[in-house]
Amino acid sequence: MMRCYQAARLAGRHLHRLCTHHWNFPTKTGKVLFSCSSELSEEEVFSALYIPGSRATTADGVVTPYLDFSKQFEDVALLEHSVTQRCMNIDVNGIARKWSEWKELEKLRSDLEEKKATLTKAVKTLQKNKKDKEQVNVLKEHGKKIRNEAKALTQKIWDLEEVAVIGALSLPNNLHESTGTNDKLFFSLSKKPVFSFHPKSHIDLGSTSEELEIVDNSPTAYYLKNRLALLELVCNDYFLSTMNNQGFSMMSNSDFVKAAIMEGCGIHSRDRPQHNRLSTGAGHDTTPLHLVGGGSLQAFSAYFTKQIIEKSDHLPIKVITTGRNYSSSGPSSLTHPGLLGCRQSSVVDGFVLYEDVGVQEKTLLQDAMVMVTECYLHLGVHFQMVQYSAKKLDVHESAAVGFLMFSPHTGQYHEVARISLCGDYISRRLWTLCRKDKSASFVSMLHIRACHTAHLLALLMENGQEENGTYRLPGCLQSAVDSF
Repeated sequence: MMRCYQAARLAGRHLHRLCTHHWNFPTKTGKVLFSCSSELSEEEVFSALYIPGSRATTADGVVTPYLDFSKQFEDVALLEHSVTQRCMNIDVNGIARKWSEWKELEKLRSDLEEKKATLTKAVKTLQKNKKDKEQVNVLKEHGKKIRNEAKALTQKIWDLEEVAVIGALSLPNNLHESTGTNDKLFFSLSKKPVFSFHPKSHIDLGSTSEELEIVDNSPTAYYLKNRLALLELVCNDYFLSTMNNQGFSMMSNSDFVKAAIMEGCGIHSRDRPQHNRLSTGAGHDTTPLHLVGGGSLQAFSAYFTKQIIEKSDHLPIKVITTGRNYSSSGPSSLTHPGLLGCRQSSVVDGFVLYEDVGVQEKTLLQDAMVMVTECYLHLGVHFQMVQYSAKKLDVHESAAVGFLMFSPHTGQYHEVARISLCGDYISRRLWTLCRKDKSASFVSMLHIRACHTAHLLALLMENGQEENGTYRLPGCLQSAVDSF
């Protein structure tokens, strides 16, 4: 099967197809296999990461997150400032109040359970010694009263859980001290390209060379053909070999992950249907799958979910993969047509697990930035390395550095690579730990998107275009293409 797949790509029939709003494929039984609809059904608004007591008998929990937000709520003003910087609409004060109420009720229920256990033990002792039946009856009545109180309290706790716990889980990662309110330009190679003619889009260039076909049934569906199909393979190998030389080990991830993994990586339950949700059709779908692609943060995180690394000496763990990446439905495909707005692309992704040590984190981040920078330096095409402001961060990121290339046609910069600092935000939600002596601690994570290949192909074409409608490639890539 792999040989046929590679042969098809080399023959210029490499298919990339991804519809914008709905993937509704009818089966023989009439069920819908895949739906990317933004319409929410009742079960879709439920959290898959945390199952409250009211749904404990009807839903299965894949993993239960570590629920300790005490440090975050110590300084609500600071947390609210962080959320405001990200331009997120979250009622931090309301969540903090509900969280405090929930914790108080949980403590009260624990006290009642302890009293009930003490009374039960006392009753058994009296009955065993055949003493004072009247006292036994009194204790039983008291125990019954406590049970009723606990039952009523449990219902209040369940009502609060939906707001307090789910609300706390929707909070973003703490901002890194280096993240500011404005983007910071770290590095820029040369200047924007200037052409003596009106530059064309990569769509026009691909159409002229018969190397790119945009399918009419969707603005995000396309074929790569001939040299462009080969160039995709070459680009992936180029970044992959560089990262292999830097100590990254190859691994293969699943293209699908469970809904709990999506939420563990910071996707809110109400937003999950936008992330390529796989549907079983009729009935309640308590553990739906999502198509994310093996080249994704979620796929890496799923592999390490509920894993304990036996020795801290094994850290840092550095792994890499090349595979598909499927993005969520959004306005980008309409704003940027063609390869710059596509929802499916091959990517080269790296993932690093390390101890939560300041010096180690700083070293790993610098090494990743240098490694990716050198890759793009050798291409010789204008790019910028920018640290993003808080409002451009994803929920799981405390800081992020983007590598941007300029599009002569759109007049804008587009991201081709991204380094995300995640800290222990994901590991606390998905239980990825490292054992040290007799204790264990949550590991920190660094996600490296070394290459978004579809974006890179489009920008290489546009930046290397000639007036006659052809385009030239960087020498290191051209020689590899010629060797096929």
